[in-house]
Amino acid sequence: MKNPLFYLILLLTLCLQSCITYIDRELDVKPKLVLFCYIVPQLDTTIVRLTNSVPLFTSNPKHWEYVTHATVEISDNNIDWVKFNFQPYHKYYLLTQTDFPIREGKTYYIRASAPEYETVYANCTVPVFRETNVSVVLQQDTVTDKWGNRYSLGKIEWTDYAGEDNYYIFCDKTFYERYEGEWDWEEHDWIILDTIYGYGWHFLSEPNYRRWCVYSDKDKDGKKMTAPIEVHWGSSNWSEVTLLEITQLQTDIHCYQFEISFQNYEADLQFFMLEPMQLYSNIKNGYGLFGAFVLRDYGFEFE
Repeated sequence: MKNPLFYLILLLTLCLQSCITYIDRELDVKPKLVLFCYIVPQLDTTIVRLTNSVPLFTSNPKHWEYVTHATVEISDNNIDWVKFNFQPYHKYYLLTQTDFPIREGKTYYIRASAPEYETVYANCTVPVFRETNVSVVLQQDTVTDKWGNRYSLGKIEWTDYAGEDNYYIFCDKTFYERYEGEWDWEEHDWIILDTIYGYGWHFLSEPNYRRWCVYSDKDKDGKKMTAPIEVHWGSSNWSEVTLLEITQLQTDIHCYQFEISFQNYEADLQFFMLEPMQLYSNIKNGYGLFGAFVLRDYGFEFE
């Protein structure tokens, strides 16, 4: 009888051979522009980040980097265009609401061009905010993990606005303090030049981080919707009243499809034998996302 190891090696060889996908594609693929931009009426600025793609199949690979020499423009009629201002320190392109206001219900167009790249373009429509009567219900028991962090399980409830396709994302709103500065090589110390205060948003997740709270009203038009959540309170001592600030994003279909594809991508990373997948993109001649959403903050007090 032959060694069982022989059969094991033969089986693994056949399995691995079945996972190979042959691609008939020209190897000399050129990098493309990658554009990311969200337009939001409730925020005071619109920011565009522009990078390049790194082709998998090429004999002359190009490293990933910020594209800092581009012309980036936006329009609300596809005729008259307003140019974004480049910010060298942050390496992004910016317009304030004063220079170019974003309105609910309007369609906007964006384009970007740079030497050595094809011009990319896209359009999207800003949703109109709909009141959905958001509420939060928490369980009475609070769990403390082994690191001393305390969290509660609960659910978000809201009522979908009937008669149209709607997409929702829920975030935890937190206040942050960020320092900007530079390193002093003579003093061997960090010199703080500016302190920036603001708010940041983090996707709320379902219990055990199974998925982020991103939802569609498909088959639920006009109905009451619920989502399980895991709320983290940090390790600080409890006060008599705890404020939970949640932000509801009502997004366009492009934001929703991108976030869902990204969640699927993150899940696929758990299994290395799956074929590569491409994230959702609505950018013509390139990659990335041009999407829109409106938002509203909700505060809930719990004893």
